[in-house]
Amino acid sequence: MSTARRSHNDLVVVAYGYAASERDAVAKAVHDLAGELRRRGERVAVIAIRPEKIVLSGGNAAAKARRLLSEIRFLGSAARFVWRRRRAIRVVITVDVPSGIPFVGALARRLSRGRVTDVAWVMDLYRLTRDQGGPLSKARAALERAALRSSGKVVTIGECMADTLSAVTAGKVSTIPLWHRDIAATPVGDRGGPLQLLYSGSARDLHPLLPLVRAIADRRDVELSINGSGSEVDRVAAYLAGTPASNVRIGGFVDESQLEAAYAAADIHVVSLAESATGTCVPSKVYAAMASGRGVLYLGSGSGQAARDVLAADAGLVAPPESVSLISTTVSKLVSDREAVQQYGVHARQFFEERRNVRAGGEKWVGAVGRTEAATAISVSAS
Repeated sequence: MSTARRSHNDLVVVAYGYAASERDAVAKAVHDLAGELRRRGERVAVIAIRPEKIVLSGGNAAAKARRLLSEIRFLGSAARFVWRRRRAIRVVITVDVPSGIPFVGALARRLSRGRVTDVAWVMDLYRLTRDQGGPLSKARAALERAALRSSGKVVTIGECMADTLSAVTAGKVSTIPLWHRDIAATPVGDRGGPLQLLYSGSARDLHPLLPLVRAIADRRDVELSINGSGSEVDRVAAYLAGTPASNVRIGGFVDESQLEAAYAAADIHVVSLAESATGTCVPSKVYAAMASGRGVLYLGSGSGQAARDVLAADAGLVAPPESVSLISTTVSKLVSDREAVQQYGVHARQFFEERRNVRAGGEKWVGAVGRTEAATAISVSAS
């Protein structure tokens, strides 16, 4: 075993406002990264708004004001954290929310006179690239652009996102693909009966599902389960109230302990992203499906990162999210070729194991931020 001594300035700080949220997909990625870096010998601190202080998104004007105030307070507490720990910090990774969080990483770098590496990890560009909205939305987008330009490094999760960010930041942007935690994967069985489709997770206006519902309504050869919530789920529920479809079921979020069973019960996982949002995010649901050994019906632009991965892996089919006729045709292809559906699941799991697991992501992050001497020694002695 190595006896290399750890440097006093080796702390890796990951700052994300909602890292303490149990249902937040970005929070899961943050903790995955922190855990992987710790496994490699790094000392990591994740800073976030305390769980009891989190104000949920949405709601009336008063709730939105409380959420904004909590985010401003977090910015202040994050700045105080890097000030107090400035001599111990080696890397600061800031993630998306709240607006302006990359300024905290830039502060750490400047306090250290360039010794600290600061990285802005961009998971979602939707607000950043929107010019519409009121004065507050425009001011928020301007703040985010300025904060990103202050960062020493910018990392994002998709090539098309990197292209957009390069124009925003006027600098080089690195891409580290999104990953997913491992899931116990079972082969897609030849169970007969209707093809089982699953949409799992939140669905907002960016995740159109109603065209899919209209495309498959009352078909006997396919069933759709929607497990989640959000404005798009509400829209589907309102539609079904007036036009019932016996083969569409809406349920709430599935408990974490039941997720693997829910994923395995499906033949194909559905992922949806509005074409207008292409290049602004990468839906993590694609990699959850791959980890569980399930192929994907991706409703979105074929130019998006997730769609590219589905096609490159031969792990499913892609269709425009708003075209009822093309979605219906694509579903019919899946229904008529169950052997292909099984192979999509096999290919999806292979792609996950080779390129989209947490360890693969951790290795790329080590390349982005370097490693301490102690972490290097731990990695070498463990190999």
